[in-house]
Amino acid sequence: MDFVRIAELHRSLVASVTNGDEEGNTQPIFSPSAEAELYLLCTNFLLYVALVIVTTLIARVYFPESLDPSLRAPAKDVTAEVDATETEGLLMDADEEQQKSSQSFGTPQKRRVSFDFEFDQKQTPRMVVLKRLVFCSLMLNLTFVTWGVLQERMLTRRYPRLTGEYFVYSYALVFSNRFWTFLLASALLLYIQPTRSRSVVLYEYSFPSVSNLLSSWCQYEALRYVSFPATTLFKSFKLAPVMLMGKVLGNKEYPTYDYIVALVIGGGIALFMSSTDDLHFGYDAYGEKEEHTLTGIMLLCLYLFFDSFTGQWQSKMFTRHKDLSLLELLFATSAFSTVLSLITLIHTKELWPAMDFVLRHQEIHMHFFLFSICSTVGQLVIFYTIKNFGAVVFALIMTIRVCMSIGISCILYGHNVTGNGFLGLFVVIGAVLYRVKRKAEGQRLIKWAGIDNEKASELVHEWHEHLDM
Repeated sequence: MDFVRIAELHRSLVASVTNGDEEGNTQPIFSPSAEAELYLLCTNFLLYVALVIVTTLIARVYFPESLDPSLRAPAKDVTAEVDATETEGLLMDADEEQQKSSQSFGTPQKRRVSFDFEFDQKQTPRMVVLKRLVFCSLMLNLTFVTWGVLQERMLTRRYPRLTGEYFVYSYALVFSNRFWTFLLASALLLYIQPTRSRSVVLYEYSFPSVSNLLSSWCQYEALRYVSFPATTLFKSFKLAPVMLMGKVLGNKEYPTYDYIVALVIGGGIALFMSSTDDLHFGYDAYGEKEEHTLTGIMLLCLYLFFDSFTGQWQSKMFTRHKDLSLLELLFATSAFSTVLSLITLIHTKELWPAMDFVLRHQEIHMHFFLFSICSTVGQLVIFYTIKNFGAVVFALIMTIRVCMSIGISCILYGHNVTGNGFLGLFVVIGAVLYRVKRKAEGQRLIKWAGIDNEKASELVHEWHEHLDM
């Protein structure tokens, strides 16, 4: 799709309606690339709104119970189906297994169909807990560092190398990620069989799904204008829009140090991005001249806005619907996202060009597969880590991951960082670590008791605060 041509047509239409300067000397507010990105963003947003309305109307006719919780059948008591003797045997076997082996993954519950990604830390030896913590740390760094390297390779480098063409179909990556997440959530849903929420209305799942789609698209598109190290560090500023959305949607209160940390992080990011050699505003990720320098920053700001809405809305859903499980939410939102992203590919006529590109370049086959697998497995490890070790430990691990991602990207793709750039990086990392220290006051970093299900809203809040960083 010719973004520049779209922007030129759009500007000519606006000029003809508003009777602008006849000589054409009026300076445009945005560059052609920025106007094209905003045009696509608004078009896709309106498309999603229309699809959600159509889905709601269809559900009202054929599935009225999905919109009216009072029409749903009473939940079946699955506990009555489990024999007491069988339950005791399961629990006894679990206790013996925990004493004999350090490889147990979870403690069976009192329901045969129940399963939880949480182990009993009070009854688990210290070394076993530490081994699992090391495992979580290694898996988080391995999956997300690899995910970041592949993301930069796919979106900013040619296929084949040096002489080939760029892969410019960001929504293809979004669809691939959401599709694999949908498969994982479906498998877990069939295996675990959690109790379905009786109070959630169907269209409530669509709001975080739409915002998550738009945030992912903005993130991938930003790499066309800003390098991966700058993009990764910019995401550390996620704290500011998260607090803003928390105040708007949930009327939440935040400690004073959170606001100070957000300001310090913003200053460090500005220092890093303005002083790094190949991040001079005016050049995109392909090394080509841009008329406007803020297209990438605009997309990253939109990414933070949509992503913060996603996390805060899901936290609000957990607060409103006490019977909602995280697995059900993951399944529903990934199902919405998979369908919407596929329709977007068809609507923008990018489905067949993207498939043709993948078929013509064998190198990208493995990149696509590993990219989606790392994203899907990484989400599962995020959930497991927060559930068992808490948000503070998880934040420390993700801070290490940010440093590793930036360092590896600079080594592999030749990004030059100046002294001021390193200073900005240290400022951001220092502010993040200070916030972690303040949050950890009065508690042990390694908790010997996991987070219970009543804290699902906190879990999803921390999940989205660090996901895709």
